[in-house]
Amino acid sequence: MSVTPLVLVHGGAGPMKKLEKDEEARYRKGLHAAAVAGHAALGRSALDAVVEAVLSMENSGDFNAGAGSCLDEEGNATLDAALMRGADLGAGAAGCVRATKNPILLCRDLLEEGRHVLLVGEGADRRARALGLAPLPPVDAARKRVHERLLAERRATGKEPPDRLAATSRPSARLGGVTERGHDTVGAVAVDAQGRVAASVSTGGLWLKTPGRVGDSAIVGGGLYASDALGGAAVATGIGERILRLALCKEAVDRVGRGASAQEAAEGAIALMSERFGEDSAGIIVVDRQGRLGAAFDTKGMGRSFARAGEVRVGVWKGDGF
Repeated sequence: MSVTPLVLVHGGAGPMKKLEKDEEARYRKGLHAAAVAGHAALGRSALDAVVEAVLSMENSGDFNAGAGSCLDEEGNATLDAALMRGADLGAGAAGCVRATKNPILLCRDLLEEGRHVLLVGEGADRRARALGLAPLPPVDAARKRVHERLLAERRATGKEPPDRLAATSRPSARLGGVTERGHDTVGAVAVDAQGRVAASVSTGGLWLKTPGRVGDSAIVGGGLYASDALGGAAVATGIGERILRLALCKEAVDRVGRGASAQEAAEGAIALMSERFGEDSAGIIVVDRQGRLGAAFDTKGMGRSFARAGEVRVGVWKGDGF
């Protein structure tokens, strides 16, 4: 089977209420760079492609992942990530990571070793340090101000942030360059020339999340899934507690296995999500072994970009064409 290799990335889904012109330009640039980085590695494997794509976004600082991660209620960045290879269902995942800005590399190590799928907390941190992975940078002043503001709002209202995407990423007002972009999580899916698929995901989670909280991103079947046998790979973004309950990425890949195209699978999975939990729940990206891509979301926007055979495209809004 001849397949045109493809990598498809996302930078999170959400209302995008405060995505101003300069921010959108930077956001699109980061998505483009991630897709290009992933495509450059597709000659090695789909797995290499999704790792390189997510690494690009973890390192950029412009996404809620890696160096740009949001803070929990104690003011710490705790990261979740996962990686899955479709050929053998190999997987590696990490939760509540504080020792590195690149948890996707920790996931790669776990996948290659093959002993455990998921490490969390101090066990994950010890492994990251043993591997010599790059540390998380110190929390910058802008994120500290945001954290203090959100805590003050919670004390004043006596309410937790609502269960909406607007509360899952960056706060709603411009504060020292940190703004509500209405998106969270980064991810990538890829198919190589042999029709092999892979998926990866990384996130800083929610602002003011309870310490120890792990969302969908570290959970196989929830935040990601990849299976050569079923013929597809998927990565989700949105409200993690909803995505987990529906096992959204397994749902999408199962649809591919039943004969749906990548786009049909993406649309069907998000339609089910909206039906069960209401709109503004999630977005998803999908590739299939024929080299087709799919992207769907029930939010105002979802940043995404794909690269294949000299073509790179970036979209944020529903009218962007894919």
